Amino acid sequence: MADHLRAVAPDEKLEPAKPLAAPTLLEAVESGDVLAIMKAQRRIIAKSLSEASENTRPQYSNELNKLNRLIAEEESRQSVLAKDTSIVVPLESESWDASGY
Repeated sequence: MADHLRAVAPDEKLEPAKPLAAPTLLEAVESGDVLAIMKAQRRIIAKSLSEASENTRPQYSNELNKLNRLIAEEESRQSVLAKDTSIVVPLESESWDASGY
């Protein structure tokens, strides 16, 4: 990793990182990434909520709340899976010796 470091000139400015484009719903579905699918759905609902008439806003709001909860649960699940530090060690199998019993 150290081979990627370099000296910076005093007059050199840091360019802001460009945000990655979020996948569309179709791209997320094609990738099979459940979290990306839910986030794409959330973007669609949020956009619809901002453009909705007064009588349909509660429905969009409820759906948005459900998705927010599901996204939080999925992110938590993925975080736990990423932190799994289990060590699997192959064990030598031994023959059972019942003569001592």
